[in-house]
Amino acid sequence: MTKAYSDEERVEIASKEYEEWLIKDEVRLDNNDLVGVISIVNDKSTGEQSFVITDKYCPASSSIEQRNQVKEVTVIYRGSSFELSSDAVKDWLLNDIPTGIQVINGGGAVATPQLQSSAETLKNAMELYPNAQVFV
Repeated sequence: MTKAYSDEERVEIASKEYEEWLIKDEVRLDNNDLVGVISIVNDKSTGEQSFVITDKYCPASSSIEQRNQVKEVTVIYRGSSFELSSDAVKDWLLNDIPTGIQVINGGGAVATPQLQSSAETLKNAMELYPNAQVFV
């Protein structure tokens, strides 16, 4: 059964995007409640950095039988930071500034590579864990 998180707990989960996560790390709330286990880490050339958290460790390479047993998936995306790094350059120059220009000019039909990649990550998570409830 899926735990119903409060708004404060959802904010806490979302803030975990800035922590350094490795495969098999447990993600816990401050009260020590287990959110899940990091099953997939993405650090893509598009600038996307995301983490797929499952209720039990189950990487993409697991059998379909194992992946079918996953009941809850949370995908968190690391947002842009202001530190000087190659990640910040990818975020700001390749994604954030072009998106800002599109917004200022009334929108645009083209999604940035990072947005496309992030959508693909979510789609893949939903396909990998077909019986899971998915949270973003």
